[in-house]
Amino acid sequence: MMRTPTARRPMPRAVPIALMTALLAVALMGVLLPATSAAPTVPHFGPNVQVDRPPAYSAGTPSLKVGSDGVAYLAFTGWGGSITQADIFFTKSLDGGRTWTTPVRVNNDAGGANQMEPALALDNANHIFIAWTDTRNGNNDVFFAKSTDGGLSFSANVRANDVTTNSQSQPDVAVDPVNPTLVHTAWTDTRSAVTGPDIYYANSTDGGLSFNPSARVNNDATSSEQGEPRIATAPNRDVYLVWSDPRTAARGRDIYFSKSSDRGLSWAPNIPVNDDVGGAAQGEPTIATDVAGMIYVAWTDNRNPNTGPDIYATRSSNAGASFAANVRVNDETGAVTQLIPNIAANAGKVQAAWTDSRTVGSSSWDIYTSSSVDGLAWSPNVRVNDDPVSNIFQYDPSISIDQAGDVFAAWLDTRTSGQDVFAATLDVVAPTANAGAGMTVDQGSPASFSGSGSSDNLGLASYAWDFGDGSSGAGVTTSHAYATPGDYTATLSVWDYSGNVETATVQVTVRDTLAPVVRGAGDRLVDEGQPLFFDGSASSDNVGVTSYAWDFGDGTTATTATASHVYARPGAYAATLTVTDAAGNSATSSFTVTVRSSALLGMIQMLEGIIALLVIVLALLGWTVWGMRKREQHRRMPPASPMSPMSPMSPFSPPPGAPPAQPPREPDPLDMTLPGTPPKQP
Repeated sequence: MMRTPTARRPMPRAVPIALMTALLAVALMGVLLPATSAAPTVPHFGPNVQVDRPPAYSAGTPSLKVGSDGVAYLAFTGWGGSITQADIFFTKSLDGGRTWTTPVRVNNDAGGANQMEPALALDNANHIFIAWTDTRNGNNDVFFAKSTDGGLSFSANVRANDVTTNSQSQPDVAVDPVNPTLVHTAWTDTRSAVTGPDIYYANSTDGGLSFNPSARVNNDATSSEQGEPRIATAPNRDVYLVWSDPRTAARGRDIYFSKSSDRGLSWAPNIPVNDDVGGAAQGEPTIATDVAGMIYVAWTDNRNPNTGPDIYATRSSNAGASFAANVRVNDETGAVTQLIPNIAANAGKVQAAWTDSRTVGSSSWDIYTSSSVDGLAWSPNVRVNDDPVSNIFQYDPSISIDQAGDVFAAWLDTRTSGQDVFAATLDVVAPTANAGAGMTVDQGSPASFSGSGSSDNLGLASYAWDFGDGSSGAGVTTSHAYATPGDYTATLSVWDYSGNVETATVQVTVRDTLAPVVRGAGDRLVDEGQPLFFDGSASSDNVGVTSYAWDFGDGTTATTATASHVYARPGAYAATLTVTDAAGNSATSSFTVTVRSSALLGMIQMLEGIIALLVIVLALLGWTVWGMRKREQHRRMPPASPMSPMSPMSPFSPPPGAPPAQPPREPDPLDMTLPGTPPKQP
């Protein structure tokens, strides 16, 4: 579809409620398209949260800055009720944008005047400076207030413009980086009927208690309608301004730039920033600087008739003397709308966010963002808002970067009451996981785990535990009982709200406290003298049995899983089997072995006794026969002849005085020599 570029008047920063209501009605009458999206790439923007709440009953036009303290400071237009009507409110987040404080009313008028279009700035001490459009005097004026107590209270409101006629609107504010009492403001001013609307500037040298006379910045002599000024300060204290300007009719509305090198006393000649040569309209500029002095500018651009409006950007590396070739930031090339960009620079990167209708065409707008390290090459665009409904409008983003490179965004959102401010944070810093100290526990007893030592610069979203045995858990603290002893590595994973994950491990030693189970030691019956087989190999342990000890009850033992034993005597024996595991846990089972007498064995033993008795009887009979034969031999011998008394002494004669020889007698059978010994001489 072809689009014919048309010049546009500066788009007001506040979206009228009636316009948003009409857009919502159109969307509700359209076809509700199903929301389909792939899983976001890590890191991604975290959950969207609603910022406004009573006493602010609706909200829009947010202005967001993140301080050097990591706190997100936010000003917005909110509905304060029928008495005060539209007011300027302030809130802040101390936890990375997950929660926001109760809004504080900044304007101090008591009537029903409307306040809108807030702009917020911070100094190096994180004091808060807010400028806004205010109708309390009947016309649009630029008012200012500041807080030096973190937004708990604000100073008396001061008018910045030095005239009270016509209209002053679309203000922006910046603070000198060296002297926080030097406050810079700029706005669109219609005081001149000849040249207006124009871009005007004023500063305060007393910290916002009063403002010096206003000065016109644009140097054209025509009645062109300049508007949408945005202001920034440089590290060298220069002041930079960009705005939309149609002074050259042939070029259409362009983005112009000017700077002051004398703290706002004078302004350099205005130069165009966009480099197209046609009559396409550019508008809604935004500006940021970094610590290196680079100037980054982005805007809405209609130079591409088939894709515009698009978001374009450029940079200046020579303090605004010239700007680099313009580049398109959005990577969508269809005929859809991108508009209202906001840009920020810090921590070595540049971030742009804008309103984008690529998701479902003109029936819904989303917030998209892209990052760059040089302001010229931009990353793939990512969606910031997380609502799944296709007919919800997100609009008018404000973006800021903290010192770690985390990105904070806020925008107008119609998902709830119709007009609120929502916020989200892109956390680019991975968390630190801490699973605690190693531990030793008994099996079956709960081991306590704690990830409370884990941390993240913007907070942790979830904790997950892998206990190393196939089980898992969740939460900062948890417990788990290990069924099996051994050494385990438990792993803790922690996520932040942008999906960054980090892991840590902890070693867990689980002691074996379960005794083995004894098997194979049942009572048994055996005949005496018969081998009995014992088998304890079926015994079990949760880890393993390492030793066996048999006591057979008869004084003998064995140390093998299986054993064979013979009981020598009948009887009842109290036997035991003891099994032990590697941890020293043991279990003992007692059993009885009954050894009964064997009939065959008794007969054999009786036969052995009979044989022994027969041997004895035969020995006695042999001895008796032998003795009888000896006596028979004695009877057959002739008697010896007697010797006379006077005869010489025989060699065998008894010596003199010897007792007389006894007469021979019969041998006594009881004097026989037992077998195996020589018989006695008769």
